[in-house]
Amino acid sequence: MKFHETRIKVRFTEVDLYQVVWHGHYISWFEVSRNELARRFELDPLKLMEVGFLAPVVELHCQFKEPARPNDEIIVRTGIERTELANLIFTYSVLHGETKRVLATGRTIHVLTDSRGTLLYRIPDAIQQRISRMIEYLEV
Repeated sequence: MKFHETRIKVRFTEVDLYQVVWHGHYISWFEVSRNELARRFELDPLKLMEVGFLAPVVELHCQFKEPARPNDEIIVRTGIERTELANLIFTYSVLHGETKRVLATGRTIHVLTDSRGTLLYRIPDAIQQRISRMIEYLEV
């Protein structure tokens, strides 16, 4: 299985009083990497809205293993899980850029809805084709 990788340099504004990255920034990093990956397959929020769909987050998990610190370069690896439901499941690993040690792992689940927010029970063909291309690219 392959991953999409996003490199991010920890900024001073992301560090808390303890001189480690505040936990909420990991979620932002997940989003940056997920949207970079999704954009490649026209599954980012703007492209989905253009064709009348939304993919809101309904579940989020993050497990912290080691802290990131000021000026660290981190790598966010983003993947996707196969699912038969009308949702998208993204997985994340945050690694220290130099040591490659895992700093955090996570997962987000996004349901598919129409533009009014009505939950879909079946993935529309146009969206399924995009998801299939992403799955093929990531070798899931």
